[in-house]
Order: sequence, then structure tokens, then C-alpha cells
Amino acid sequence: MTKDGRIRLFEIMQYEEFWKPETAIKWLNKIACDYIAVRHDKDVKEDGTPKAKHIHIAVRLKDARTLDDISKNCDIEPQYIEFVDKFKDKCAYLFHLTSNARKDHKYEYDGEAVISCKHISYDDIKKRSEEYDSKSSRSDVIKQLMYKYGNCEITKRDVLKEMSAQDYATYSRLFKNMADFRILKVREREMKVIYITGVSGSGKTTLAKYFAKVMNYDYFVSGSGKDVLDGYDKEECIILDDLRADAFTKAELFKLTDNNTNSSVKSRFHNKDISFCKLMIITSIKAPHDLYNWKTDDFESKDESFTQFARRIGGKFLYINDKGRIAEYIYDKDVIWSQKWLDFDMNGVFQVLGIERTLGTDLMSQILERVRSNVETEKKKEDDDLPF
Repeated sequence: MTKDGRIRLFEIMQYEEFWKPETAIKWLNKIACDYIAVRHDKDVKEDGTPKAKHIHIAVRLKDARTLDDISKNCDIEPQYIEFVDKFKDKCAYLFHLTSNARKDHKYEYDGEAVISCKHISYDDIKKRSEEYDSKSSRSDVIKQLMYKYGNCEITKRDVLKEMSAQDYATYSRLFKNMADFRILKVREREMKVIYITGVSGSGKTTLAKYFAKVMNYDYFVSGSGKDVLDGYDKEECIILDDLRADAFTKAELFKLTDNNTNSSVKSRFHNKDISFCKLMIITSIKAPHDLYNWKTDDFESKDESFTQFARRIGGKFLYINDKGRIAEYIYDKDVIWSQKWLDFDMNGVFQVLGIERTLGTDLMSQILERVRSNVETEKKKEDDDLPF
């Protein structure tokens, strides 16, 4: 409706016994407008008795007119003319194709109910309604997923698996709100920490990813530098890859690896909440007792700080040797550690992950093998010390 009271979008409703189609339709066909007229003869009241047969016309004028002008040209009393806010929605409602009409169990009309139309067809209205229903249904699915995510019932990966890039763009604000809500809900941390050590290239990071896959967790691999949590987005598994002692102070490391108490961890621009982390895996070329040059002789009494850290990693760590065998080292009160070999090695891990790699056949191993071969050849030739 314009400021001066004129209208462009309106609906006419007239009982069939008083209907004068030749006047209204003749006028609408002469002027610049879109309209569709539909006959309702199957509507029922709440008590189940039939309603009087009536006509609906949805109209969209090119130029706005006053209510009196429309009433005069259609030869219809003003009380039977109603202002319309959304023309396309009103067209759908005339056939009872909207969700509200279906909710009220109204009879759904088809193209045979059309008396007359101009620039609009039942097929167009039906197609748009189906597209809207599909979009609305899709919206409901995505919203329900996000509500479950916010309620900690599913993971971020479960949501993203069902979303397209367009869905994410549309509902990114809701996604963020649900992530914030998860933070409010999660107060305690239930996290397991695994420590993996071994020489560079032994497969520490690959083994960490294997553990995340086995647990069906999304994982985040830390970045280089001191801001190791830059990019973390509430994944259930954090892999602190190639952890160096200068990345955190001892106090920060204790806070980060605390298995039970939830607290934010330092990050460059703002602290990170890791309350959603269920599995933290630390990989390092250094064993736990060497990471901060902790003393290990009788560590229970000499270095209480290492005792705290050892407790956080379950009192043990995994070691991968240069042949891909994996050993579990366990800290003990009486001895520094005890050791046992596990019944699977990195070749089995590669197979499960579908990685085309066999121990000893990667590029670095081939280069080292070539060097060893050349060294042995020179030894046999000269039977002398190496020149380097």
C-alpha cells in the first residue's frame, strides 16, 4: 500500500451467487496487471459442513489504484477487497499449496479450479510451491542438525557432511551461535592424551591421524611457530605436531593437557576453548622426560612438575623405531620405565589409512639406502676410512 492509500496487490473474494465475472475479469484483462481467479467449491467448515461456493482473485497491478477505484471497476463492494502483502504467496494460498493451508487440512485445488488468468498459470504456482517446499524442508534439516550440534549430540563433521557450501553461507551465523552455545554447555573436559615420539619421518603424525580415524574424530593438526592452535575450530582431536619446548611454558602445557578441567588456552589473537577436545595427541622427536630436560631419576620426588605431566599422558608414551615397530614405554615408581612392543607396526597403519607407502621405500629411505650402498662400495675398494 502506498502512502496515499492506493494499492497494487490485492485479493478479491466473492460468493459465487453474487459473482459478476464479466465485469471484474473484463476490466482486469483491459488494464496492465497480473491476476488469477480460482473457484472454491470443496471447502468445509470446522464442523465438516460444506462452505458456500466462492471465488478468489489474486491481483497485481502495474500502477497502484485507490480502493474505491478498484471497487467501482470490478463492481464489488470494498469489504470484499483485501490488501495483499506477498502476491506469490497469496497465489499459492488460493490453491491451498502453502504449509499453513496444509496444516489446517484444507482441500488442495488444481488447475481445473482456475476460472481465468493473465500472465500467471497454475503450473507456475505449483512449481514455485514445490521449490519452496523443497527449500523449506532442506532448511528444516540443516537447522535440526545445527541444533543437535549445539546440544553436543553430534559433531561438526556430522553437520558439514550434510551441508553444501551454499548451506554454510546461508546458515553460517546460526552455526557460529550453536558453536558458542556448545561452549556454554560444556564445562568439564573429558580428554585423553597420547604422546608419540620417534625420529623424523618415522610416521608419528600418520599414527596420530590413525588414532583419530579409529575413534571417528575430526582432527586438527597444529601449525608451526608459537601459535600452535591458530585455526583450531572445536575438532574432537587435537594433534600437537612436532611439539617443541618453546611453544608453551610448563604451566601452559599443564593447562593445555589437563584431562578434566576446562580452561581456555593461549592463542595469538584470542584464547582458544578446547572443551570439545576428547583426544589430544602430542608428537615430538623428544621423549616426554626430555622435552623440557626434566630429570627422570626418581622423578616422583625430584621433579614434581614432570610427575604432573606424566600423569596427564597416562604415565606412558609410544615410540616408533626406524623400522616402523611401535613400543609402549610405561613410567613406574621404581624404575624410569618399562617397555613392550605392540602387535602392530606402521605398515599396518598405512594399510588401514590407504596410504601408498611402505617402510623403507619412501624417497628419504631410498636416498639413505643409496648412500649406505655407496659407502660400502668405497670401503671395499679402498679398505680405508671414509673421507668425511
